[in-house]
Amino acid sequence: MKDIGKIFTGRYSAVSASEQEAANKLQSMTSSDSAMGMQSVANPSATAAALAALQRAHRRRSLKANRSVQPMDILNSFFNEPNHGKRNRVPTRAFLLLAIGVLAITTAVLVKVFQPYDLIFKWKLIMAEGGEIFNLWSQPPVDLYIKIYLFNITNAEAFLAGRENLKVEQIGPYVYKEIMTHENITFNENNTMSSTPSHPLVWQEHLSEGRREDDPVVMLNIAMLAISHLTAKHPFFVRMALKTLFVSTKSEPIVKTTAKEFMFGYPSALATLGNTFLPNWISFEKVGLIDRMYDFSTDFETFYTGQSDPSLSGLYATYRGETNLPQWTNDHCSNIEYASDGTKFKSFILHNETVKFFRKSMCRPIQLYRVGGEKTFGSLKGYSYVFEENAFDNGLTNKANKCFCRKGECQPVGLIDVTDCYYGFPISLSFPHFMNGDERLQKNITGLNPESSKHSSEFVIQPESGLPLSLSVKLQINMHFKDLYNYPAVSRFSHLTAPMLWFEIMMPKLPESLDSRFNFYLNLLPWVNPLCFWSALLLGTGFLVYAITKATLHISSYASKAAKISESKYVRINLFQNITGVAASQVYGHCDMKVLNDRTEANSLIEQPKDDVSPNGNRKSIFALEMEPALSDADDIGDDGNDCVLVTLCENPTTSRSCRE
Repeated sequence: MKDIGKIFTGRYSAVSASEQEAANKLQSMTSSDSAMGMQSVANPSATAAALAALQRAHRRRSLKANRSVQPMDILNSFFNEPNHGKRNRVPTRAFLLLAIGVLAITTAVLVKVFQPYDLIFKWKLIMAEGGEIFNLWSQPPVDLYIKIYLFNITNAEAFLAGRENLKVEQIGPYVYKEIMTHENITFNENNTMSSTPSHPLVWQEHLSEGRREDDPVVMLNIAMLAISHLTAKHPFFVRMALKTLFVSTKSEPIVKTTAKEFMFGYPSALATLGNTFLPNWISFEKVGLIDRMYDFSTDFETFYTGQSDPSLSGLYATYRGETNLPQWTNDHCSNIEYASDGTKFKSFILHNETVKFFRKSMCRPIQLYRVGGEKTFGSLKGYSYVFEENAFDNGLTNKANKCFCRKGECQPVGLIDVTDCYYGFPISLSFPHFMNGDERLQKNITGLNPESSKHSSEFVIQPESGLPLSLSVKLQINMHFKDLYNYPAVSRFSHLTAPMLWFEIMMPKLPESLDSRFNFYLNLLPWVNPLCFWSALLLGTGFLVYAITKATLHISSYASKAAKISESKYVRINLFQNITGVAASQVYGHCDMKVLNDRTEANSLIEQPKDDVSPNGNRKSIFALEMEPALSDADDIGDDGNDCVLVTLCENPTTSRSCRE
């Protein structure tokens, strides 16, 4: 029993003596038998072959026989398998699945943390020369129109004679397509870009509902009324000179002209004289409201590229080199920074967040508020934004709007004084038909009929991109007069706000090409995040579960084999001791010798010594130790693909007896 410890510390538990010793003793036994004159070996060549085989077995011990059953060895066997016919080992499929599973779960975590769609989308929002969003901004491929409605005066004589209030009728629409572009773009080092705006108009007769540009209309003489208003408080001799000029040029406060001439300018002696003698004030020879409103020749603008903050790309940084408009004194009224010109609004707009809009014709920035629920235009969804409540109240309700009172003089509610933006002409803006304005504004004019459904402005904006899906900006241009009694020819206009036209800048919807492109960006591409996350997570989890399960089963299999080894014939007495004379406590390796009963042609007969007869008269059989049963599976092979050298020895009770087990 003292050798039991050696049983578990050798290569296999059955190994306690070297094969070399067995070979030496076998050789001694053979020599001793020859000297004693006993019966010699029937086949000496077989005995020599057995000795050589024992020596080869000593040199080529199985790799598995040298391993102890340890967890890391089991996992190594599980994750690697021998490449058939070669000594190197390659990863198994289970190991590859485990690696892929870990990689997939890592990918899912990275997707959740970094949100690749958001990174890609923010990158796409940044303005860069030649970039997609830059090209869309510089030359928007949209159908942008301006609809113009004129207030034709129907009782000019009766009004000037003082018999009736001014009576007007709305005619139109006169529709023009606006080709909005940003030209001469220069990128600056402070993440901004400078440009000059261009908004040429193209007549759209098919959208004008039968109206023509040469339609005759009766309108206000803007030049005469503007000069009268500006000089009403001047000294007497100045007013007398102007009265003489009015008479000599046969100027009348109400004139007949065509629709196009009124909108884009008509020849006027007063405008020509003003351009000649006062070029710094009147730099044009013809006076036309739309022509002046779309005069961008002196404008230059700077916009953010979005490099530092992608949500601000395409928004105003400065207008004419300043963040504030010079005609207003407070940031609430004058600051145009982060405002949109209508091409693109702020991106990633929150539910309760306002956006800012600025256009030269408005002469002021204005806040837009979200109202109502989600709307669908084409394949995209957005929200409605409207002008801030009491936008034209001049501080009566919203005290912050007090700064719109020019030079401290506040006009009636519903008007905003934009004189400084229209060459000093007494121009005021309002909503169409004086909607939401002071009742006195409508009281002095006949023919106005404000309706919220027809005259309200609305912007539909996709909040993630800031893309306008639809827009409708409606404003009215009026002339607001003070005391004109010093000029009898125009005295009927004293303290009157006379409407001239109202316009709607509109984009009914996005073109199909743009709708399809942004449908991919805004509706389809966002699925990248959840699909990548859940796909990677499920795939990784599945692979990990499979690999771990297989590893567990593999470990269980090895544990079962180890249990069988511990319970099997580890201490089987090597019957070869009958030949070698080794003590009963000594055993040999499992591959040292093996009886092959089916190969009788290789059997060798060795005579047993006479003193090895048992007391009951039976000879002791001379056998080699069989391979240990727990490791004798067909798939347990050694490094070289060979198991062990098989040495077959048989007893020979008589010289002619066959081998038996």
